[in-house]
Amino acid sequence: MDDQFWDDCPLVSRDPEMVHGTPVLKGTRLPADTLVGSVESYEELSGMTEDQAIDATLEDFPSTPGGKDALRELLAYQGSRLHQPQP
Repeated sequence: MDDQFWDDCPLVSRDPEMVHGTPVLKGTRLPADTLVGSVESYEELSGMTEDQAIDATLEDFPSTPGGKDALRELLAYQGSRLHQPQP
């Protein structure tokens, strides 16, 4: 996804001087794409449910602010953006 994908997500910020401008979870250096990708990988490759995949992702990234709620919000944001009609 391009960096602008996350621009309207309230949990994500982008600072061109930090992490090369990659959209990150606010207050962290955790890229939003990495967190969402981790959940999706656990679901697809390990056959986990979304809840199990979120738990596994939080084991990998235990300092994720907002925990499960934050990951669910990122996933919901991504889902809503991916299903918008393209111009």
